[in-house]
Amino acid sequence: MKQRLLVILSVAGLLISGYLVAKTADPSSVVCSFGGGCETVLASQFSKIDGISVAMLGVAWYLGTLALIWLVYFKRVWAELPLRLWAATGLAFSLYLLYLEKYQIHAYCTWCLTSLGVVVLLNILSWVKSK
Repeated sequence: MKQRLLVILSVAGLLISGYLVAKTADPSSVVCSFGGGCETVLASQFSKIDGISVAMLGVAWYLGTLALIWLVYFKRVWAELPLRLWAATGLAFSLYLLYLEKYQIHAYCTWCLTSLGVVVLLNILSWVKSK
């Protein structure tokens, strides 16, 4: 059950990040519920790091998460620690992005906040003991 939830959450996060990557070229075309700050966030100077969109980094992170889930739970190659550390790194970066939205950009992206929620849930699940 835990493994399935981790996979479902990771795929959901991958879809969110993929959607944002697709909208990076034209931030005004993003569909954003609750407040409409997505286009502001996607068009901000903080939406790229060294020319790479933050959304693309999200895609890479979620793909890495899926790979770790596969190695830890399905192949039993590693213990859970690498996944936990990877998840914690993603959470720290997501919280940094939330800080930027609040204090630098002054707008919130619903998709970004949803991705943060997914990352929080992945972190919680990664620490829950499997039965």
